[in-house]
Amino acid sequence: MPSKMSWFNKEMIMQIVRSTGWISIVYFLGLLFILPIQLMMMYSEDRLPDYYKGESYTLFQVNFELQLGLLVIVPVILAVFLFRFLHVKQASDLMHSLPLKREKIFHHYAITGIMFLTVPVAVITLMILILRNLLDLGSLYSLEDIFYWAGTTIVITLLLYTASVMIAMMTGISAVHAVLAYIFLFFPVGFVLLLFYNLKILLYGFPSEFFLQQQLERMSPITYATSLNGRIFQWSDAIIYFILAVAFYLLALLFYKKRNVEQASEAIAFPKLRLIFKYGVTFCTMLVGGTYFSGVSNNNISWIIFGYVIGAVFGYFIAEMVLQKTWRIFARLKGLAVFAAVVAILVIGIKALGIYENRVPDLADIQGVQLTNEPYWIWNNAEPDEEYYRMKPLKEEANITAVRRMHQQILADRKLKHKKNEQTINYFVRYELKNGSSMTREYQVNERLYDDFFKSIYESKEYKQATKPIFKIKDSEIKSLNIRANGPMNKTVTLSNPEETKEVLEALRKDVLAESYEDSLYFRDRGSIVEIYLGDNHSIHSIEIKPTYQNISNWLKEKGLTDRVKVTGEDLSHVLVVKGDVSNSNDLEISQEELESKKDSLDIKEKRQMEQLLDATSAYDRGEYKVIFYYKFGDYVEIMSFDEEHAPDFVKRHFR
Repeated sequence: MPSKMSWFNKEMIMQIVRSTGWISIVYFLGLLFILPIQLMMMYSEDRLPDYYKGESYTLFQVNFELQLGLLVIVPVILAVFLFRFLHVKQASDLMHSLPLKREKIFHHYAITGIMFLTVPVAVITLMILILRNLLDLGSLYSLEDIFYWAGTTIVITLLLYTASVMIAMMTGISAVHAVLAYIFLFFPVGFVLLLFYNLKILLYGFPSEFFLQQQLERMSPITYATSLNGRIFQWSDAIIYFILAVAFYLLALLFYKKRNVEQASEAIAFPKLRLIFKYGVTFCTMLVGGTYFSGVSNNNISWIIFGYVIGAVFGYFIAEMVLQKTWRIFARLKGLAVFAAVVAILVIGIKALGIYENRVPDLADIQGVQLTNEPYWIWNNAEPDEEYYRMKPLKEEANITAVRRMHQQILADRKLKHKKNEQTINYFVRYELKNGSSMTREYQVNERLYDDFFKSIYESKEYKQATKPIFKIKDSEIKSLNIRANGPMNKTVTLSNPEETKEVLEALRKDVLAESYEDSLYFRDRGSIVEIYLGDNHSIHSIEIKPTYQNISNWLKEKGLTDRVKVTGEDLSHVLVVKGDVSNSNDLEISQEELESKKDSLDIKEKRQMEQLLDATSAYDRGEYKVIFYYKFGDYVEIMSFDEEHAPDFVKRHFR
């Protein structure tokens, strides 16, 4: 009668515990000192964080850097030591000579590793629950916080562990195993970053910044883990990570069953994967080379091509040396030549056809369009207050036509080179097409070259209502308004009367709708600031009261609040006006000294004239006149500028 063998092999488990159990013990001791002992120390020394009470609190905020270190190191190291027997020929031969099926060997090692990771977390969780009751720490963290920490830690460690176990099956060298494991875990984020950056170099208009705002850190468990102390691990992400962990486990089993014992000491255990490894490394290092030389050469195309060549050669030789385990690989250049030919044909073909770069949708195909220099205004991302800041698509034909014409002009001007000190800005154009698809482009442009296009778009009512949060906030949502002076003095008025807050918003909306494109550019960082609160000290938006905003200015004057919320002549000791060229120094003190050293300057102390200058200056516009405002508050000064068009008559007379 055939004997029956139990699936559970006690001797094998004991062997695994003796050889790698120390990693689990170190993990437990690390967590013990990082969390329970640290919490007891904080309690005994009365150092509990008071500012967390009443707010959402997670245990990841205790010694987070140390927790992160254990989280991303222990699972990978455990997988390396557990499956080291695959990478040592004698150990591999011995293990596979035992009368055990491969599935049984794999499950014993892999599941024991899972226990090594989960048991320490479970014990620490139990200890924290006991401490919560003994030390009465319920006000600091809830039961939900404790189990959230335990669940998140287990899910992420299991994903890192199973991914590393899968990599163990693909290599025959432990050192290569560890390196490949981290490369694999970082690969999605790193590859996408490199690819998008290089596509921006090669394809005019490729919106790399727009795509890079799509929470790429979620693509890698390691990059996601770096933000656990400041964000909540979502259920959807946890489910995806768990499914991936199961998939990696099953793939590891599949690869193990197909792996030859003789592949121990080989860098890549499967011959068919060696080509993928070799050309994958070559392609990635090529992208790194292009990225590096693009940055250090200010996007010089010759140096970028040089970077691609050097990167590809370097990566190819490194990959070959790893695979062949020797540096004598200089005769194996055929593969590099083939790779270079394929890449060259692809790049030249794409550039020659220009399908991507020259595409502008037909007017009849466009349903809506968005134009902004802020990519977060258009990305689809669940951020706080997103509904107030996201730009709504423009659907009026006049605006769609203007954006489309501007897009065509930008393409026509693509060969224009920007001057060294020319101010440029990245603009994003996004079309929503009637077939349900979308098209996004990003261009670095000098706004001044396209003023005619921007003016017609900006001054439209639809654009302002689509982009300005003040039109998206409902009057009933507002709890209070703060109106404060934009200066060093403490001049603030708080309004909480619903009727008054409604009147302020109505006045501001009228002023924004009446604002010209030129005034929106010129008057920046001036006037008073209106802060809109929706309750619970939650500020949703701040808006400037510009000198051209007549409706809100009249309302403040009627209420007798102007001097209480605005910088006036009473707040200044004097003002110095200088006309002419001055060096554009970034150092405020040097710039101030240069201005004060000018002989033909105008020193003003009369209150009315100083207030005229306050209403005429701009923080960003580089005009013909430079102004120093000297406040009565300490040594505070403010350097601004204004142009000839906004210069008061008394200033023009002085410099005539």
